[in-house]
Amino acid sequence: MRMTKWSKVAVIGTIMGTCFTAGVYAQDVLQRVDAYLRSDFKVMVDGKQVSMANPPLIYNNASYLPVKELGGYLGASVNWQDSTKTIYINPRVSTQQPAEGNETNYTEIVLQYPYPQYLDYLGRTYPVLVNMTDQYYYRLKDLDRMGVSTAGLRKAKEKYTEEIYVSEQELKKSWKETPQISYMINEPIVITGEEDPAKLKALREYVKNFRYYELNQVAYMTNPVIIDALPELNTYSYILSENRHFYRTTLKLTQTNDNNNINDKPMYVVGSSSKEDIEVTRVNK
Repeated sequence: MRMTKWSKVAVIGTIMGTCFTAGVYAQDVLQRVDAYLRSDFKVMVDGKQVSMANPPLIYNNASYLPVKELGGYLGASVNWQDSTKTIYINPRVSTQQPAEGNETNYTEIVLQYPYPQYLDYLGRTYPVLVNMTDQYYYRLKDLDRMGVSTAGLRKAKEKYTEEIYVSEQELKKSWKETPQISYMINEPIVITGEEDPAKLKALREYVKNFRYYELNQVAYMTNPVIIDALPELNTYSYILSENRHFYRTTLKLTQTNDNNNINDKPMYVVGSSSKEDIEVTRVNK
């Protein structure tokens, strides 16, 4: 019987070693062994020879391969969780995975009590947006990033942003483990799709500077919902509520030349922004 690509990952994962640093293990569980590196061994994946940065290792008549490197060739996501000393090998779900059905098949929900948070799932921490209405709903694009398969699950479309969500009740059919709220990241302004520290700092400073302001003697209080990186470089979608009304703002970062920047690292500021009242736009559409 021909095994699927993911079946191969599961089988190979039981016999191969890891490329994680040995220093993460406690001294009393380390065991020294005599093994042989075989750089002359060829590794074939789906009928094609691949180049391994770390050669196969032979110990006790068994072959060991670096799980993270091989997992990449097999389309798997490999994560290490230091707190539990656990290696997670998971199938990668494409972020371009289409939503099933068409617009008429979606349940309609609205932004009611949206709140961003960080979730621990299968050895990694993910920023997600959860919307609380009659139950908890998770954004489809966050689930894609987490590697959660939503094929065959009923979906809902949010009225104002037109984003697709999946209810927690439906996701219980697909979770490989129940996600847990992460307490390792204490950051109230959640940003997805961006990892550059300088850009993250600029975006968070912008949000903090406009939490409270006054215009034409009218006071405004802004509550950030979430910031998502867009495909265009240095461009972001910022969902916020202001005086109990939801808006979408497009932010664009501009690199600055700061003569006081002794580290000679790129620095950024929000150079422009555009604001859209999504509640009015969608209701009147």
